[in-house]
Amino acid sequence: MYVQSPLVMQRVFSLICVLFFLAGCLGASSTGCGEGYEEMHAGDYSIDSITLDATTNQLSVVVKNEEGASGFIRENESLEQEQTIWIALHIQHNGQTTSIRGEDTEHSWTVTGDSSNGDSWISTVTFTSPDGFCDSGCEEIRFSAGYYDGVFYHDGTCESSPWFAV
Repeated sequence: MYVQSPLVMQRVFSLICVLFFLAGCLGASSTGCGEGYEEMHAGDYSIDSITLDATTNQLSVVVKNEEGASGFIRENESLEQEQTIWIALHIQHNGQTTSIRGEDTEHSWTVTGDSSNGDSWISTVTFTSPDGFCDSGCEEIRFSAGYYDGVFYHDGTCESSPWFAV
């Protein structure tokens, strides 16, 4: 008869505990993305267009809401609305990454939703750089969005924020 050492039994028990607690994040779901995905899913988005003007080197990115939550991308005092969706566009250029957030007003980009005078995102949101932003080249963009306790995922995938070539 073979008896396992206490150290081996402790390691096996620890592994079983870790797998048990991860089951909520890695378990099976209708999408195959895990239960954590189901719990955090606020909707899907797609990149509608990525346009780089060859004359002005202005970058424009249009993101489409694919049956996701909608809401304000920044606070609107005149409507007494608080921000409900947090969005960001990350751009790789010149060996660095620049991040533009919808609620930021201290940058020279234009971030415009399709409702409430540009403050709300229902169907599309557009990020437009100033002229010359891509003078030294823009390589990739990545979009991310969150809604209270949820995350927007890219077009029915398990990824929330993949990179796209410009």
